[in-house]
Amino acid sequence: MRKTIFATVLCLVAIMVAAGIATAAKPSSSLNLVVLGSDGNAAPVQPTYGSTITFDVQTNQTDHPNVNVRCYQGSAFIFDGWASFWPGAMTGENFVLSSNYWTGGSANCTARLVAFDSKGREQTLTSMTFQVGA
Repeated sequence: MRKTIFATVLCLVAIMVAAGIATAAKPSSSLNLVVLGSDGNAAPVQPTYGSTITFDVQTNQTDHPNVNVRCYQGSAFIFDGWASFWPGAMTGENFVLSSNYWTGGSANCTARLVAFDSKGREQTLTSMTFQVGA
């Protein structure tokens, strides 16, 4: 009888452990472009040269997510911006789509959600591409 009870309890513990492992949070990250209007609220439009953008960032892979935006006109590298998306970060969360190398016109851009490991190496959690109109 004791062996049966012990075996039953052992099986129940094994099932609970397996269920806990199966329901543990899987790594998940998402990055969505938000174009800001002149009033600072989201605007339902494609970004254009000079627009201010930000991102809706969701991740369970880091407490300190960063976003890097890089843009090109053809093969010319024209924009590189970084922002931190956590409370108390020193940088803002907005990007203004212009630079000394980008004085107008459309561009192809890539945004990456980035985490840094303990050695300062970048890890891209997710990425997206978007077009910027002239």
